[in-house]
Amino acid sequence: MTEVPPEDPRDALIREQAVRLEAQAGELAGQAERIAALEAVVADLREQLAAAERSGSRNSGNSSMPPSSDDLPGRRPPRKQRRAAERAEKKKKKRGKQPGSPGAAMRWEVPDRTEDHYPGVAEQRELLDAAVLG
Repeated sequence: MTEVPPEDPRDALIREQAVRLEAQAGELAGQAERIAALEAVVADLREQLAAAERSGSRNSGNSSMPPSSDDLPGRRPPRKQRRAAERAEKKKKKRGKQPGSPGAAMRWEVPDRTEDHYPGVAEQRELLDAAVLG
């Protein structure tokens, strides 16, 4: 007869852990299925939320809806259009070239001399015959 070696206490522990690992693998598979289902629900809810936000933000300023529907509950009023004068106030930037660059301003200078110009005889006749426009 062959002798059977005595059972090592560690063998029982190994079998117990193998059973426990199989149970955990089953739990993980179930959790993975639940996670996939919940992710699908979350994706659907995100689409619904985006559609609700889009429809809630529509008003007469950004869609073809009549202005009378702007004051309905949950609707945002259209943004006020700013006039050109209000936009210009924000800029506060001077028009024209930069200060200090050459030719930035045309200044009046005192002339060296002045000359009077009078029309000759022929030009005077043309002016007398011209029609008065105003």
